[in-house]
Amino acid sequence: MSILKVAHMGHPILREVAVPVPPERFASAEFQRFCDDLLESMYELDGAGLAAPQVHVSERVVVFELEEEDGPMFLVNPVITPLTEETAGGYEGCLSVPGMRGRVERVTAVRVECRDRHGKVLSFEAHGWAARVVQHECDHLDGVLYIDRADPKSLAFLPEFRRYGPLVPSGDGEE
Repeated sequence: MSILKVAHMGHPILREVAVPVPPERFASAEFQRFCDDLLESMYELDGAGLAAPQVHVSERVVVFELEEEDGPMFLVNPVITPLTEETAGGYEGCLSVPGMRGRVERVTAVRVECRDRHGKVLSFEAHGWAARVVQHECDHLDGVLYIDRADPKSLAFLPEFRRYGPLVPSGDGEE
């Protein structure tokens, strides 16, 4: 397995709409190796999630891990549908925008329809923090970075964020 290089804000791949993974690709050793590398890279970089475009691969694949005991979850060709109009603000960061944080308003519940890394159909609901992570990672598949959605007055470099705290309250207790 390999640690993959992360594209940083300004690299054009982060602004592209990623292409769907074709059904025949799921069973390939190359795709499974890529999924292993994506996961290993997420762990090595201490991220909550990682999307294929962030490692220079324009495919609709994300991985995230919310709780260690639950293990990682791969979403391939995900379709995200809001389940509510209720939103909550929370501070986010991103491996492709290192050293910054910003407050992003997101819906609090979504339905996810996708395939796992082996092609099995998945359908589930995500709420709260899980909904935020899913939306953040899946935004990468559409060329959207969290800073595009962030309140500009909330953006801060990490040392200042840690020292002074959030500039704009998140409203949901997740500072």
